Amino acid sequence: MNYVLVLLLLWSCSTEIVNSSGRFTNIKCISLDEDFTTVTQCSLKMVKRNVVGLNIYCQLHKGPVSNVTVNVALYKKSNGYQPFLINATADLCKFFENRKKYQIFMILSQYFLRNSNVNHTCPYDHDIIVDNLILDSALFATVPLQNGDYMFKVLAGILNSWKVEFNVFFRKN
Repeated sequence: MNYVLVLLLLWSCSTEIVNSSGRFTNIKCISLDEDFTTVTQCSLKMVKRNVVGLNIYCQLHKGPVSNVTVNVALYKKSNGYQPFLINATADLCKFFENRKKYQIFMILSQYFLRNSNVNHTCPYDHDIIVDNLILDSALFATVPLQNGDYMFKVLAGILNSWKVEFNVFFRKN
């Protein structure tokens, strides 16, 4: 996992991050197990001019859940979306017990979990909500990216079976 941070550090030396901005362009949510979870809201909403908020409401039909696996991957658009820089999997329950152990998840969680109700330890016995998550320049100071189109893919699984997939598309300027 340390090699990812070294790569980010080296790349940040050659990437322009001053006045960086980004914006969500699309989102696709796929429920892989309708008996377990249903995505009732999966949308982007204009908050103000050139600011787009991401909203997700995912209903859990069974619970409480205490064995959650999450895979996050970043893809860059180049003749289709190609794997790029990040592809990591972790046990979400263990991550919240010791955030320093999973460094890339720690960096991403500081940004992505502030607008959700998934920011506590297991078990989860409630619906998952992300409300008006805005892509701001603070993220690009931590995870420097070149200008272009990207897809951030999140797979969530319970008991070693993938249940839901979120594909978040964004453009970094």
